[in-house]
Amino acid sequence: MANFPNAKLHDLEEQQPQAVQEIVSSLKELHDLGKPKTDEEVEARIEEYFKFCERSSMRPGIESLCLALHITRQTLFRWNKGEDCSERRMQTVQSAKAFVSAFIEQASLSGKLNPATGIFLMKNWLDY
Repeated sequence: MANFPNAKLHDLEEQQPQAVQEIVSSLKELHDLGKPKTDEEVEARIEEYFKFCERSSMRPGIESLCLALHITRQTLFRWNKGEDCSERRMQTVQSAKAFVSAFIEQASLSGKLNPATGIFLMKNWLDY
């Protein structure tokens, strides 16, 4: 365990081609869904995103959620505050962000996520 970061790096080197292929394929599938325009389409896309994560075993996160919505992280955070969007969209985004937050929290607490990674994500994405 003392050599944990180096050991994980070695694992990545051995599995990298397959891992990269799976990640790129999943992200491309999300990207190819196109940009939702209405609040209803945003709601449906977010629901589809979480179902996609479940099916593909891709971990939910802020950046991949933004990719699925064809928006920037800054836009997602503005919508989360109710800026430049309807009340309905704000509530939808707040719910999605809460889901991602809960996932990161549970992954961290259960030891499935490196503590440093969990702390970084929670501090930078979740305003901890």
